Amino acid sequence: MLVLHVNDSTDDQVLFQTACRHAKVPFVWHVADSAEKALSYLRTLLEVSRLRSVSWPDLVLLDIVMPGESGLRVLEYMRATSGLKTLPVVVFTAEDDPKMIRKAQAMGANSYLLKPKQFHKTVQLVSSLYAAWSKSARPVVTESSGREATTVPRNTDRGPSSEIGGQQAEV
Repeated sequence: MLVLHVNDSTDDQVLFQTACRHAKVPFVWHVADSAEKALSYLRTLLEVSRLRSVSWPDLVLLDIVMPGESGLRVLEYMRATSGLKTLPVVVFTAEDDPKMIRKAQAMGANSYLLKPKQFHKTVQLVSSLYAAWSKSARPVVTESSGREATTVPRNTDRGPSSEIGGQQAEV
């Protein structure tokens, strides 16, 4: 399962990847350490997909509090771009402001999860994410020409319920 992890903190990236190893979750990672780099990566995928098959992320794990542009800019771009609209986005952040939670949900985040403070809870959360999203059918990603850009069947629903891992943010 390919995960695009957008997070400016190397510590958070390593912590999450270590939690995946402890949980024996087979995530394959592409990490972007800023919103700008995530946007560049997604634009490149769209451009290259016009010429050949690409490996689309199965899940975007998105921090929203970062220097420069907010992770919400990535979410906004994805939901406004036809080739990316259906990719699942889980906001994974320490930001627990109810206004921010509502904003991310209104912008189309599939789930909004708060970063656990204890490592064992992060391991549990990773297991829950994998259990929920690995069973979800991947949405079809199409090129601007309308031609399917991947041969892996994808589903256009919003994915699994956002009630996973026990860390769901309350609004």
